Amino acid sequence: MSHFHHFVFVLLLSFGLSSSFTWVPNPFRTQYVRIVNNLNNELLDCHCKSADNDLGLKTLQPKGEWEFSFRPNFQGTTLFYCYFFKGSFHAAFDVYVATYKWKWACGGDHCIWIVQEGGFYLYQIQKDENVKKHDWEKKI
Repeated sequence: MSHFHHFVFVLLLSFGLSSSFTWVPNPFRTQYVRIVNNLNNELLDCHCKSADNDLGLKTLQPKGEWEFSFRPNFQGTTLFYCYFFKGSFHAAFDVYVATYKWKWACGGDHCIWIVQEGGFYLYQIQKDENVKKHDWEKKI
């Protein structure tokens, strides 16, 4: 390897280990988002997107789940959001944001969203519990 490549490698490694940088996005580490339909015998429609990827409309059966994976961009700006629909209710919110706070809330590389009649819960691996994050909205 050339001296320049060694220098860049050492520089990146030092930023990753530095206490001033609590989390550096890793474009080589795959991230996962899982949507779990825990509605009472109802279908769940969801449509997830990022600035670069439209994952299309998915219909989840009761007790069904769907997972997608991706690698965050190096700039740390990756964001996925989803639109959810069931009967006369809907919701829209971010399901993944490339930040340290978000990774902690998800418990690492897996963000697991549990959809229930009472709203949307993010499973927190550290506490082994579902934490309510969003409510359903009535369609007008």
